[in-house]
Amino acid sequence: MDKRSLTNQQYFLPDMCRAKNVLYLTLVSQLLAIVLALNTSFITGDFWTTLSLNALFILWVAFTCAAIFCSFKQRINQWAPMKICLLMFFAINITTLLITWIITSLLPQLELFIQPTQQHMSIYLRNSGISAIFSLILLRFLYIQFQWRKQVKAEAEARLDALQARIRPHFLFNSLNTIASLTRIDPVLAESITEDLASLFRANMQTADRLIPIEQELDLIKQYLNIEQTRLGSRLKININTSSIPTDALIPPLSIQPLVENAVYHGIEPSKNGGTLDITGQFDNNIITLSIKNSMGNGQQTSSRPSNHMAIDNIRLRMQSCFPEQSTLTVSSSDNVFHTQLKFPYQTDHS
Repeated sequence: MDKRSLTNQQYFLPDMCRAKNVLYLTLVSQLLAIVLALNTSFITGDFWTTLSLNALFILWVAFTCAAIFCSFKQRINQWAPMKICLLMFFAINITTLLITWIITSLLPQLELFIQPTQQHMSIYLRNSGISAIFSLILLRFLYIQFQWRKQVKAEAEARLDALQARIRPHFLFNSLNTIASLTRIDPVLAESITEDLASLFRANMQTADRLIPIEQELDLIKQYLNIEQTRLGSRLKININTSSIPTDALIPPLSIQPLVENAVYHGIEPSKNGGTLDITGQFDNNIITLSIKNSMGNGQQTSSRPSNHMAIDNIRLRMQSCFPEQSTLTVSSSDNVFHTQLKFPYQTDHS
């Protein structure tokens, strides 16, 4: 499966497994029940009884359909929008007829519900008519929303390409100077650093895949830190512990490396005594958490390099574009330690 398609693909069917969508469904169901109760109460004069019965009936239908769509969402989302529309229309209306039969025939026979005063056929016709009309309105709304999401996604992809193109390592000239100084002293090390620098810029210009395995991103970080370790020597102390993160988890390219680069460039390098860089990863409840901590030295040492939040803002936008409402990027500082934390969901190319 093309990793770029994971972000380009737009699903027509809302994810009914998400609590937020179920909440929206509940609110819409209650609004529909109120509208029907207001209309019926003009005839019967019993608003609250009518409202409670309508709400119970509509919620049964809504939750049953939501359970069906949640159970088969992976298979359904592979279909064309027109096919999904037909499935949703028939699923909603067949479920309505089924719940109507349970309430009007099955439960009264089991003495678990009162016998309706109206004829069964009129109840079936009324419920089927309301269900059909509401289904068509719902499908029209979903189609408009689907087209709107496609347009927004296309604009986001263009913005994402622009953001990714703007990310360039600050250490280019320093790295070239380091390579030049090592050419005569240690040619083998100079060649190794050159290869690491080439890999960094190759990844920096990579746009074919919108998501890559996090293992590639971590390897990129190690190549970058190898260059900085050679340049800064003992001033840069590195602790990396990311063994708990699944190596097949997907992430946008260059989502972590610029954060590590900021930690070195703005935090450790300006300090006369250097500092320690800690990179840790956790995996819990299908959420990956990456923490990057660096010492900042005293205020005078760090003030010579004012912080540039462009990289952090860019990465935050890129993560939100790839994982809408599921990723966070936070920064904080305390006790001369700057802390960057990145959270995003565990997603693979088989998800």
